[in-house]
Amino acid sequence: MTDRRWLNVALACGLVLLLLAGLGRVGYSTEGTFNDIPAPPSDDRIVFASDPLPEHPAPALFRVQTTVTWDRDDVWVAVVDQAEWERCKDAPASSFFGICTSNDLRAEVLGTPGTGEEGLVWNVTEGVHWAGYGSVGTPSGATLDLAWEADVQLAGAPTALLMLIGVALILYGRPRRAHSTPS
Repeated sequence: MTDRRWLNVALACGLVLLLLAGLGRVGYSTEGTFNDIPAPPSDDRIVFASDPLPEHPAPALFRVQTTVTWDRDDVWVAVVDQAEWERCKDAPASSFFGICTSNDLRAEVLGTPGTGEEGLVWNVTEGVHWAGYGSVGTPSGATLDLAWEADVQLAGAPTALLMLIGVALILYGRPRRAHSTPS
Protein backbone atom coordinates (compact mmCIF):
# COMPACT_ATOMS: atom_id res chain seq x y z
CA MET A 1 0.00 0.00 0.00
CA THR A 2 1.11 3.51 -0.64
CA ASP A 3 1.61 6.01 2.15
CA ARG A 4 -1.65 7.80 1.29
CA ARG A 5 -3.62 4.55 1.68
CA TRP A 6 -2.26 4.10 5.22
CA LEU A 7 -3.21 7.67 5.97
CA ASN A 8 -6.74 7.03 4.64
CA VAL A 9 -7.01 3.90 6.80
CA ALA A 10 -5.93 5.92 9.85
CA LEU A 11 -8.47 8.63 9.00
CA ALA A 12 -11.29 6.07 8.60
CA CYS A 13 -10.37 4.27 11.84
CA GLY A 14 -10.31 7.59 13.69
CA LEU A 15 -13.79 8.47 12.44
CA VAL A 16 -15.11 5.03 13.43
CA LEU A 17 -13.65 5.39 16.95
CA LEU A 18 -15.27 8.81 17.37
CA LEU A 19 -18.58 7.36 16.17
CA LEU A 20 -18.29 4.46 18.64
CA ALA A 21 -17.51 6.88 21.49
CA GLY A 22 -20.58 8.97 20.63
CA LEU A 23 -22.89 5.97 20.31
CA GLY A 24 -21.51 4.50 23.53
CA ARG A 25 -22.35 7.66 25.45
CA VAL A 26 -25.86 7.72 24.01
CA GLY A 27 -26.23 4.14 25.24
CA TYR A 28 -28.76 1.38 24.83
CA SER A 29 -32.03 0.77 26.71
CA THR A 30 -34.15 -2.31 27.11
CA GLU A 31 -37.27 -2.97 29.17
CA GLY A 32 -39.61 -5.74 30.20
CA THR A 33 -42.29 -6.84 32.64
CA PHE A 34 -42.93 -9.65 35.08
CA ASN A 35 -46.66 -10.21 35.51
CA ASP A 36 -48.64 -12.18 38.07
CA ILE A 37 -45.84 -12.70 40.60
CA PRO A 38 -47.34 -14.37 43.71
CA ALA A 39 -47.84 -11.94 46.60
CA PRO A 40 -45.32 -12.16 49.45
CA PRO A 41 -46.46 -14.93 51.80
CA SER A 42 -45.63 -13.17 55.07
CA ASP A 43 -45.84 -9.64 56.35
CA ASP A 44 -42.66 -7.56 56.04
CA ARG A 45 -40.33 -10.55 55.48
CA ILE A 46 -38.25 -10.53 52.29
CA VAL A 47 -38.84 -13.23 49.67
CA PHE A 48 -36.02 -13.72 47.16
CA ALA A 49 -36.10 -14.73 43.52
CA SER A 50 -35.06 -18.32 42.82
CA ASP A 51 -31.94 -17.24 40.91
CA PRO A 52 -29.51 -14.34 41.35
CA LEU A 53 -29.61 -11.35 39.01
CA PRO A 54 -27.25 -11.46 36.00
CA GLU A 55 -23.80 -10.21 36.94
CA HIS A 56 -22.41 -6.98 35.50
CA PRO A 57 -20.02 -8.20 32.75
CA ALA A 58 -17.67 -5.21 32.58
CA PRO A 59 -18.14 -2.57 35.30
CA ALA A 60 -15.01 -0.67 34.23
CA LEU A 61 -16.30 -0.28 30.66
CA PHE A 62 -20.06 0.19 31.04
CA ARG A 63 -22.43 1.95 33.41
CA VAL A 64 -25.72 0.12 33.90
CA GLN A 65 -28.70 1.75 35.58
CA THR A 66 -31.87 -0.22 36.24
CA THR A 67 -35.29 1.18 37.18
CA VAL A 68 -37.97 -1.09 38.63
CA THR A 69 -41.61 -0.09 39.19
CA TRP A 70 -44.47 -2.09 40.68
CA ASP A 71 -48.23 -1.82 40.89
CA ARG A 72 -49.04 -2.17 44.60
CA ASP A 73 -48.67 0.31 47.48
CA ASP A 74 -48.28 -2.36 50.17
CA VAL A 75 -45.15 -3.93 48.60
CA TRP A 76 -41.46 -3.04 48.87
CA VAL A 77 -38.70 -4.25 46.55
CA ALA A 78 -34.98 -4.66 47.34
CA VAL A 79 -31.67 -5.67 45.81
CA VAL A 80 -29.11 -7.26 48.16
CA ASP A 81 -25.60 -8.62 47.75
CA GLN A 82 -24.54 -12.25 48.22
CA ALA A 83 -23.59 -11.83 51.89
CA GLU A 84 -26.97 -10.35 52.82
CA TRP A 85 -28.79 -13.05 50.85
CA GLU A 86 -26.90 -15.75 52.80
CA ARG A 87 -27.71 -14.04 56.12
CA CYS A 88 -31.41 -13.84 55.26
CA LYS A 89 -31.80 -17.35 53.87
CA ASP A 90 -30.56 -18.75 57.21
CA ALA A 91 -32.74 -16.39 59.31
CA PRO A 92 -35.92 -17.54 61.08
CA ALA A 93 -38.94 -17.54 58.75
CA SER A 94 -41.07 -15.31 60.98
CA SER A 95 -40.92 -11.52 60.81
CA PHE A 96 -41.55 -11.60 64.59
CA PHE A 97 -37.78 -11.67 65.16
CA GLY A 98 -37.28 -8.59 62.96
CA ILE A 99 -34.54 -10.25 60.90
CA CYS A 100 -34.48 -9.49 57.15
CA THR A 101 -37.51 -7.23 57.29
CA SER A 102 -37.73 -3.85 55.56
CA ASN A 103 -36.29 -2.23 58.72
CA ASP A 104 -33.39 -4.68 59.17
CA LEU A 105 -32.37 -5.39 55.58
CA ARG A 106 -28.90 -4.21 54.48
CA ALA A 107 -29.94 -3.63 50.89
CA GLU A 108 -27.97 -2.11 48.02
CA VAL A 109 -31.22 -0.35 47.14
CA LEU A 110 -34.68 -0.52 48.73
CA GLY A 111 -37.93 0.70 47.19
CA THR A 112 -40.30 1.45 50.04
CA PRO A 113 -44.06 0.84 50.10
CA GLY A 114 -46.02 3.53 48.31
CA THR A 115 -43.17 4.33 45.89
CA GLY A 116 -44.03 1.70 43.29
CA GLU A 117 -45.04 4.23 40.64
CA GLU A 118 -41.70 6.08 40.91
CA GLY A 119 -39.89 2.81 41.55
CA LEU A 120 -36.34 2.25 42.60
CA VAL A 121 -33.22 3.13 40.65
CA TRP A 122 -30.16 0.90 41.00
CA ASN A 123 -26.72 1.59 39.56
CA VAL A 124 -25.59 -1.99 38.97
CA THR A 125 -22.34 -2.83 40.74
CA GLU A 126 -19.89 -5.70 40.53
CA GLY A 127 -20.72 -8.99 42.24
CA VAL A 128 -23.63 -11.36 42.77
CA HIS A 129 -26.94 -9.70 43.68
CA TRP A 130 -30.40 -11.00 44.53
CA ALA A 131 -33.78 -9.34 44.02
CA GLY A 132 -36.43 -9.69 46.66
CA TYR A 133 -39.73 -8.24 47.79
CA GLY A 134 -42.01 -8.12 50.79
CA SER A 135 -45.22 -6.51 51.94
CA VAL A 136 -46.21 -4.26 54.80
CA GLY A 137 -48.92 -5.95 56.81
CA THR A 138 -50.92 -8.82 55.41
CA PRO A 139 -50.73 -8.88 51.58
CA SER A 140 -53.82 -7.25 50.07
CA GLY A 141 -53.72 -8.92 46.66
CA ALA A 142 -52.88 -12.25 45.15
CA THR A 143 -50.33 -11.07 42.58
CA LEU A 144 -47.79 -8.36 41.83
CA ASP A 145 -46.70 -6.89 38.47
CA LEU A 146 -43.16 -5.51 38.03
CA ALA A 147 -41.82 -3.46 35.13
CA TRP A 148 -38.10 -2.87 34.59
CA GLU A 149 -35.88 -0.78 32.35
CA ALA A 150 -32.09 -1.09 31.97
CA ASP A 151 -29.93 1.67 30.49
CA VAL A 152 -26.40 0.75 29.42
CA GLN A 153 -23.87 3.47 28.66
CA LEU A 154 -20.14 3.51 27.94
CA ALA A 155 -18.26 4.71 31.02
CA GLY A 156 -16.30 7.96 31.04
CA ALA A 157 -12.72 6.59 30.88
CA PRO A 158 -13.29 4.29 27.87
CA THR A 159 -15.12 7.12 26.09
CA ALA A 160 -12.22 9.50 26.67
CA LEU A 161 -9.73 6.89 25.48
CA LEU A 162 -11.71 6.18 22.28
CA MET A 163 -12.01 9.91 21.59
CA LEU A 164 -8.30 10.52 22.22
CA ILE A 165 -7.20 7.69 19.92
CA GLY A 166 -9.81 8.70 17.32
CA VAL A 167 -8.65 12.33 17.24
CA ALA A 168 -5.00 11.25 17.06
CA LEU A 169 -5.74 8.97 14.07
CA ILE A 170 -7.70 11.72 12.33
CA LEU A 171 -4.87 14.19 12.83
CA TYR A 172 -2.35 11.62 11.59
CA GLY A 173 -4.42 10.71 8.53
CA ARG A 174 -5.64 14.16 7.53
CA PRO A 175 -4.79 15.39 4.04
CA ARG A 176 -1.69 17.55 3.98
CA ARG A 177 -0.77 20.24 1.56
CA ALA A 178 2.30 19.63 -0.46
CA HIS A 179 5.17 21.90 0.53
CA SER A 180 7.07 23.57 -2.22
CA THR A 181 10.68 24.38 -1.73
CA PRO A 182 12.32 27.17 -3.65
CA SER A 183 15.06 26.04 -5.99
